[in-house]
Amino acid sequence: MKWKVTLSDLNFDQRERKMVDEVIENRWLTMGEIVERLEEEFAHFMGARHAITVSSGTAALHLAMRALNIKPPDQVIVPSLSFVASSNAILYVGAKPTFVDISGWNDFNLSCEDLEKKITNKTKAIVVVHYGGYLADMQEIKRIARKHKLFVIEDSAHAIGADLNSKMAGTLGEVGCFSFFSNKNLATGEGGMILTHNDRLARKLKLLRSHGMTSMTLNRHKGHTYTYDVVELGYNYRMTEISAALGILQLKKLHRANKKRKVLTELYVSNLKGIDGFSIPFRDYPRKSSYHLFPILLNKKVNRKKFMEFLKKERIQSSIHYPPIHKFSYYRKNLRGNQTKLPLTEYVGAHQVTLPLHPLLEKEDVIFVCDKIKKILPQVLR
Repeated sequence: MKWKVTLSDLNFDQRERKMVDEVIENRWLTMGEIVERLEEEFAHFMGARHAITVSSGTAALHLAMRALNIKPPDQVIVPSLSFVASSNAILYVGAKPTFVDISGWNDFNLSCEDLEKKITNKTKAIVVVHYGGYLADMQEIKRIARKHKLFVIEDSAHAIGADLNSKMAGTLGEVGCFSFFSNKNLATGEGGMILTHNDRLARKLKLLRSHGMTSMTLNRHKGHTYTYDVVELGYNYRMTEISAALGILQLKKLHRANKKRKVLTELYVSNLKGIDGFSIPFRDYPRKSSYHLFPILLNKKVNRKKFMEFLKKERIQSSIHYPPIHKFSYYRKNLRGNQTKLPLTEYVGAHQVTLPLHPLLEKEDVIFVCDKIKKILPQVLR
């Protein structure tokens, strides 16, 4: 199907094409000088001491767990209303995810009250997911973490460019993890980044990223060294020069693109307010956002499947963020004894819909979507 209004789109132009062509002409594709340049520029933009590129946001989360020495029988607290990578990374290191509920109908970020209730003597870290780009209550989360001596890992896949008191999302905990997947505010297809202020963690993350080797292929290619040692059990989580080239240009566009997302979000809110059948979360939200998603929450009178099918007939792409992780078959089967009850998360998982939002949308596109929603709502009431 050719969509009239896409859920997301690539904010690319001839500059990305030109820079990729230059990488190919330079005849070096694997982690090299362009990757190093992206790391330097990203660290500067974020105000972080260290930025380490990786092959995906999932790889970033996995390496964060390894670098912080999270292992059995540790437990890590994580929201269930998230992409499954947030909790899969916990399982990769043999630890156990402890799922927490969200704050409420207007705030889909983790509940600090539920968080503190679920801390045990086995809890070692908290994974904070800034849902849709809206910052979680990091001040309270960090207070709880200090009280219980826990690590804070920020899953900032949605929140690139959002800040708290001039400190950027991803720099507020021990480690910050980013995804550069195709639908993200900064997109390179696949790829990710890890931020930390800690020199020791940065050294370990760099080793783990590339098989625990003490020298990189580029160093040997340039004749700086001819051999290497392996000092950690690492992985192949390297970023390519092509992805880094795209990332450099995407970073330059990020501020303006996020501003456009904000304008479009405000236009949605002004055109959809007061309509029966759904609510708009994060309205009058007290903290900053990168406006990655525009979610709405249907009420019980609206049949979500029919609602999304009507949007599809109008060639409007929509999605769901997210089916709760703790309800997935794998988690129900393999986390024995996991009788998690998360009533708010489960309601949102059954009634949430994400509408199109990206910087290539025009105001006319948003108005078109809003007009169609007003037209179809009476037809999808139960």
